[in-house]
Amino acid sequence: MEHLTERDVPGDPWLRRSLPVSHRVAGDLAGLRYPGRRLACWLHLVPNMMPLFDWLMSTGAELLIGSCDPGTADPAVVDQLRGRGARVLSSGPKPADRRAALDEAVAWRPDLVTEMGGELIAELVRRGCPPRAAMESTTTGIHRLSAVAPLPMPVLNWNDIPLKQLVEHRFHVADALWTAFSALTGIGLLGRRVLVLGYGNVGKGVATQARALGAIVTVADPDPLRLVEARLHGCATAPHATTAAARAEVVVTASGRDGTLDAAVMDRLPDGAILINAGHAPTEFDLDHLHRWPCRQQRPGVAGFTRPDGSHLFVLGDASPLNLAYPHGSLGDDLWDPFNGLMMFGCRWLLDGTWQTAASGLVPFPDREQRVLAELMLTEVRDRPATVVDPADLAPIGPADGGHELREVVGAHLPGSQRRHSLAHSTLRPDGRIPVHRHETTEETFIVAAGSGRVLLDGTESSVTAGQVVVVPPGVRHGFRAGPDGMRLWAVSTPSWTPADHHDDGSPR
Repeated sequence: MEHLTERDVPGDPWLRRSLPVSHRVAGDLAGLRYPGRRLACWLHLVPNMMPLFDWLMSTGAELLIGSCDPGTADPAVVDQLRGRGARVLSSGPKPADRRAALDEAVAWRPDLVTEMGGELIAELVRRGCPPRAAMESTTTGIHRLSAVAPLPMPVLNWNDIPLKQLVEHRFHVADALWTAFSALTGIGLLGRRVLVLGYGNVGKGVATQARALGAIVTVADPDPLRLVEARLHGCATAPHATTAAARAEVVVTASGRDGTLDAAVMDRLPDGAILINAGHAPTEFDLDHLHRWPCRQQRPGVAGFTRPDGSHLFVLGDASPLNLAYPHGSLGDDLWDPFNGLMMFGCRWLLDGTWQTAASGLVPFPDREQRVLAELMLTEVRDRPATVVDPADLAPIGPADGGHELREVVGAHLPGSQRRHSLAHSTLRPDGRIPVHRHETTEETFIVAAGSGRVLLDGTESSVTAGQVVVVPPGVRHGFRAGPDGMRLWAVSTPSWTPADHHDDGSPR
């Protein structure tokens, strides 16, 4: 029987089983050390983010952790982080509290920032002390950073990548949001009139899921192209929310922009309307207008506001994104799972200095690392049957560059794979080459199965022939060149080889 420890996910062993990809990537990156790096993390502090924080704290980097939204800062997570020695800024719900936390983060002068929402990055730029590099992960953040363009440093943008748009935006947010809605209110969506404000990928997911649950959905978006798409998906449409507000029983903001649910819409909503935010920040609501009215807590996570005429509006999750502000813990952990891994890859990009070769401005996230995570989603969560593998049945990986044909036989990305090691078969034609490269975390053992040639190990060449074994520890630059008869090699990699840990010619990625 597998024994789980508190260190896997402090206080919640069940979460360890829900996040296999997160822990796989953390294991692959274990051992990386970045002492002297100053990284500010301005993120949602929810339980399913613990694998990311756990890995970051293991790197030796100096961390400052702050909440990008007080409504999504789980007190248990804050206590766990502080209990392990992390510096976590306090931030209450009042604007003055938020300003104080932001001022403290700016005064810390981070070299690097990973953020959700763009608030800290934009503030550092405005005050003339931008970080050397940063990473942003939300539509709201991309909008905010566009307002301070041109950015004087590279910012890795993983909000716009296909994996996030397809998985997190289309499915994760909606699945968790409607689960929280029913749990908090005790009501369902059958026959209810739902108004969705914004029809980007988050709005599409929210609207599609609502229709599947029996709701009558109207979409409001100023973009006529999006309204055509919503119409074809079976939704009623309106160019502005005010024209559809009077009949809406549930309203969901999903635009990524401040003030989407404005005073004009709030004033037209019927008595008892329920308001939900699916965007990044509470500011998608006109909070100044909302808080003019008396408020009374109805039940955990449900606040009632009384308008001057005595009618009521009900706000879930204090207008924070409901999929994250659910008061009983995080939801949709399995669909969030790959994005911890993605953020680990991105934080490594920051910490190891890869950003130094990037131009200033928004930098697209590497496609190959998205594909690694997608493959892990498909393999880490399914049964691994025992099997017999014939390398001849497997397609080569890429073209036979340099006279080298590579077939991955066993690995983490293959059906029936082993998770802790991989096995690859290389065929080198006469004078064929495996270019010089290195791995930061992977150790390799090569077995020369046939032929002969030469191996380069950190600048030293040696002859190798059939039956010999070449041992390559992590960090050692190595490559092969076949002799006149060619050469065949078997390579065992521990932990399992990944493209993210392959560094050509020993230079940083």
